[in-house]
Amino acid sequence: MRRAALPALLLLVAGWALTLWVAPWSDERVNDLFVYRTFAEPVLGGELPYRDIAFEYPPLAAPAIALPGVAGTGEETFRWAFALWTLGAAAAVVLLCGAVARAGGGDPRTVRRAMLAAALMPLVCGALLRTHFDLFPVALLLAGLLLLSRERPRAGLAVLGLGAMTKLFPIVAVPVALAWLLGRGRRRAALQGALACAAVVAVIGGAAVAAVPDGALDAVRYHLDRPVQIESSPALVLLGLDAAGAGEAKSVSSHRSDGLVHPAADAVTSLFLTALVALVTLLCVGAAGGRQVREPAGGRQVREAAGGRQVREAAAANRGARPLVIASLAACAGFAMFGKVLSPQFVIWVLPLGALAFAWRMHALAAAVALAALLTQVEFPSHYFDVVAREPLAIGLVALRNLALGAVVALSVRELQPRRQQDLLHGRRPALAVRLD
Repeated sequence: MRRAALPALLLLVAGWALTLWVAPWSDERVNDLFVYRTFAEPVLGGELPYRDIAFEYPPLAAPAIALPGVAGTGEETFRWAFALWTLGAAAAVVLLCGAVARAGGGDPRTVRRAMLAAALMPLVCGALLRTHFDLFPVALLLAGLLLLSRERPRAGLAVLGLGAMTKLFPIVAVPVALAWLLGRGRRRAALQGALACAAVVAVIGGAAVAAVPDGALDAVRYHLDRPVQIESSPALVLLGLDAAGAGEAKSVSSHRSDGLVHPAADAVTSLFLTALVALVTLLCVGAAGGRQVREPAGGRQVREAAGGRQVREAAAANRGARPLVIASLAACAGFAMFGKVLSPQFVIWVLPLGALAFAWRMHALAAAVALAALLTQVEFPSHYFDVVAREPLAIGLVALRNLALGAVVALSVRELQPRRQQDLLHGRRPALAVRLD
């Protein structure tokens, strides 16, 4: 893995340079750096989130946003510090993708493919990667899945709790992980892991509520009260209803975003929330179906008997973690697709799924992830204000991106079908798979 890491990291750094100096990847005319900088300055001066400063994110987002300000909170200084800070997070994501690929039964070639694919993140996303902090919860999500894959369920679920306390979306991986453990007959591990995750969330979230009850609850109300965001899937339905004459969708600018108000907004949002719950349930069933074959006794003999039946069984045991990874990352994609907010940076959550799908030769799924990311880069930021103005072509571009995310979810569910899981378990590839290397 070390030999494969160096070229992947060099590729990542080259891509990062593109996001700083080469158009269109360097386009950052719309970003969150000003918001982060104006938050970092008072926090580093001793003020507290929720109490002294309104803060819309979970508690652990505060250090992820504020720490680059140690180098300075001037506009250009903070821009460079945040770029280096997020580059470190991106490097962690690349290495974690390789580790997860290996934990899923991958050989050195598979690990290399995973890391190289992950290193292409700047090419498909552009400056979006370095102007938002989403790589940090993504890294925690991958770390939690890696620990689970390595038979450390309590630590893995605790890390998923840390991810949820940085940005909420990793929480949807928790029921998937618990279903995966239960499907393998590990009820005690599932219970202990659930308690570990709940303890992390309770301690961190509870500390924020106990310290500043009104401020912490205001952060929750902020998200409950915000309107449907213009780029989300529910927004596209509301625009369709408006076009059909079924109520007017009024544009509003609030909660630091652009949204829509419509008489049917609550009903549409509820339908999409129901769809998300149904998707997570379906993914839990798929993950539970990926039972692991236990590694045979005598680890040394297994390692020495190259090509023997025991080695194949041990490899199959490792591949049993793949349904966990695919289902968990697909749940995060569904969280973005079905939520009432779909900010462009949410596509970052899906990138590890594409890298691992490519490494594991799920090429249609990898292509769908790449398409969703590329369409987001075309739309944001160069055409974002056209979307706000509700220009038909710009809205159509967003609709195509959301359909690509829908394809990501659908193809992930397809990969979790029992027959395809048996192919994974025994190292077979579907008959129509194309070998690319």
